[in-house]
Amino acid sequence: MHWIIKTALLTTLLHFTPVRAEIELLHWWTSKGEIKALNTIKKQLNDHDYQMVSTSVIGGGGDTATTVLQARALAGNTPNIAQIEGPSIKAWDAIGILHDLNNTAKKHQWNETLNPLAKEINQTENGYVALPLTLHRMNWLWVNHDLLTQLALDVPVTWPELFIAMDKAKRHHIEPLAIGKQPWQIAQLFESLVIAYGGVDFYQQAMVNLDKTAISSQEMQEIFKQFRRLSLLVGEQLADHKWETATQYLAQDKSLFQIGGDWVLGELIALNIDVPKKIGCYVAPQTQGVFLYNMDSFIFMSRPDFTVQQANDLANVLANKTFQSQFNKVKGAIPVRNDIDLSGFNVCQQQASQDLEFALIHKLAVPSMTDSMAVNPIKQQAINNELFQFFKNDSIDSKAVIRRIIAIASSDN
Repeated sequence: MHWIIKTALLTTLLHFTPVRAEIELLHWWTSKGEIKALNTIKKQLNDHDYQMVSTSVIGGGGDTATTVLQARALAGNTPNIAQIEGPSIKAWDAIGILHDLNNTAKKHQWNETLNPLAKEINQTENGYVALPLTLHRMNWLWVNHDLLTQLALDVPVTWPELFIAMDKAKRHHIEPLAIGKQPWQIAQLFESLVIAYGGVDFYQQAMVNLDKTAISSQEMQEIFKQFRRLSLLVGEQLADHKWETATQYLAQDKSLFQIGGDWVLGELIALNIDVPKKIGCYVAPQTQGVFLYNMDSFIFMSRPDFTVQQANDLANVLANKTFQSQFNKVKGAIPVRNDIDLSGFNVCQQQASQDLEFALIHKLAVPSMTDSMAVNPIKQQAINNELFQFFKNDSIDSKAVIRRIIAIASSDN
């Protein structure tokens, strides 16, 4: 009888599957390319006995996800991990509900291995309080080479050349620019225009420091003049696209250009598009040498069933060098770690890495206002909305918009 019990017990032990710890991740990665990247996170966690519970919030710019996170924090129901960007990291840490990741930082030698931008953004007076994942370049011009050849055009390197190419595409019933009716998508275009016509120092003053003198300057009025020209070229075809739908139009030979971050590359890779043969990546006109960036990070949130030790154990898994390499290959970005070999990455990512190195040396790397890297989210969303309203309504005067942006910049929020 005893041997039967022992055999049964041994069989049970041999077939025992350890209970995996459930980890909730709140994020806004919902496109085809982003989901593919998200699956690399799921696999990495699964390989280390974690079960990922994905809470996705639709909205490419992350504004809606931020609102959801704020509501859940107020209700005392935070996720384990939340996707985050820029100055919001310091704001969340100031509330006192983030776990520090200093043990993870020490283990992975972040002070030595992280890109300088990642070190700056993910630390507060409490040390490292966020895990950096990606460095995205925003000032890319994505070009459909088949349509460009069909129209007998060269890749534009200036905005006047881009306007001429877009006008020709429009006359041939080709959408000149893949773009959707969302404020953050429109504001992206404006950022590249500000850098092109004002330069990096002017961009820093106007879009990062929100300096009233820069915002009200003659240079800014000229930028709005070009922004109106752009809106008249594409405004009537402005559809209610998400950014990834716009990218699909580019891939399907329906649109000639797209201006935006290298998450576009991640989407094109997921669509099995040959980049750069079919779709090429070029620096946005007149921004050569400049690296306009945003960065995705994870914060690990304090809750009764999730200690700082557990947070660091989990962060250690996601800080892994091999995993971060795999994730960024799929996401389209460049790694935040400087010790990752990029020889197996797409040529656009390799170019971005070289350009970032140049930009850092020459002080030409600047944070995106549009994508939560430069100013607080309330001001960012308000400015994005003003730019959006101007773009879609040609009766709005630029001087009125400038006055409202100055008022936003001067507010206490």
